Amino acid sequence: MPTQAPPRVRELRTALETKTKLLDGLSSGWKIEDGGGIVMSQAEHDTFVQTVRQAEEIKGLIDLEEVAAGLREYANAPVGTPTAQSDAAQAHASNGEFAIKSLGDYFLESKEFQDAKAGGFRGGKFKMSVDQSMPQMKSAATAMESKEIFNLSAGSVTHQTLGGIQSLGIAEQRRRQTHVRDLFPKATTSAAVLYGVRETGWINRAAQVPQRQAADGGPATGGPTDTWGRKPTSQLLLTPVMYPVATIAHLLPAHETILKDEPRLRTFINVRMVDGVMYAEDETLLFGEPGGEQITGIFNTPGVQTYTGLNTDQWSGQLRRAATRVMLAEYDPTGVVLHPLDWENLELETDDNGQYRIALSVAIGAEKRLWKLDVVATTAMHQGQYGLGAFGLAAQYYDREAVSVVVSTEHAENFADNVVTFRAEERGALEVPRPEAFVLGQWTTPA
Repeated sequence: MPTQAPPRVRELRTALETKTKLLDGLSSGWKIEDGGGIVMSQAEHDTFVQTVRQAEEIKGLIDLEEVAAGLREYANAPVGTPTAQSDAAQAHASNGEFAIKSLGDYFLESKEFQDAKAGGFRGGKFKMSVDQSMPQMKSAATAMESKEIFNLSAGSVTHQTLGGIQSLGIAEQRRRQTHVRDLFPKATTSAAVLYGVRETGWINRAAQVPQRQAADGGPATGGPTDTWGRKPTSQLLLTPVMYPVATIAHLLPAHETILKDEPRLRTFINVRMVDGVMYAEDETLLFGEPGGEQITGIFNTPGVQTYTGLNTDQWSGQLRRAATRVMLAEYDPTGVVLHPLDWENLELETDDNGQYRIALSVAIGAEKRLWKLDVVATTAMHQGQYGLGAFGLAAQYYDREAVSVVVSTEHAENFADNVVTFRAEERGALEVPRPEAFVLGQWTTPA
């Protein structure tokens, strides 16, 4: 029997139904012309827009009320609530944020895992993969403007503590809070190989063109020797490029008892298996070596600009000058990747009065941004260097297969050793059609 919605949610749904009926009534009165245009008065248009906004606000309140109802249910539940329910409530309650299910959560909830568990894990192997249809809620407070932090294909850790006092599993926590992929908008592909072109040059000859002029280029005379103005032709220099879809993967053995310790299994999948793939992905997107079925990292792509800072500039000034190089390539930079120790230097930079330049925004919980650029601090970037550019515009990462985890009892000597082997992998491709819209910068110690 389905659970009845809380009274407040039912009231809001009734209000939403009223608004949708009003929208139907408003749109039914519009006149559609033969050419496809819609005829309505300004008042009708304003009323329709206002009603849509009110309906969206009510829908948002319904979502919030449903989350609040789940929190109230958890708070009022007796001690000894099943693990799955308490985990879900922790996910909602942690830091006051909405729940973001991790790959480990989906793994434990999967039919494959539950069937294997019911059979005593004697089936050989089973698989559970994340796909884009799985629901996700994320906190707006931790999302950058141009991306989803720790996106769905990689999962996200939501539980601060797992298991009871008898559990000695790995403490689950976020390792890197942001990744290089977070600078790219979400994109997928179903192809095995991507074919494209790389722009290596642009000759722009656009100019004012007179309708008519004299044969010598002077003002038109009105005579038969006058010529019509011919538009100049610009030129793009293009090079065909193949972008391979590469696999990033690793194996990790564990004792078979981990399958029966669900909190520890969830942590193992999220922290060891998924994070392992994501760390390698960070390094690949930045400095992947070309050749064969490998991703060529952005900063190993021919045509990327380089910039060495001036010792007359502070760290923040050096980065700002590097951003100008991207603008000179006719692109606006969107993000910067730097080593955590270099990010530390930037955050501790002071002005002539000894005041921290950017610490205020950090103190009030603002996003990591510098010169309007999203910041990703990661050890995948070499200390002493930084990379910035137009992520998502001049380069794009495509998911071919999101991170998946396979558990097998049949690998090598697993049966004799009571060991299971985990495999995590993903497939993706990196397109860099405008490498000159990226700059690999070298810090110079200010004088």
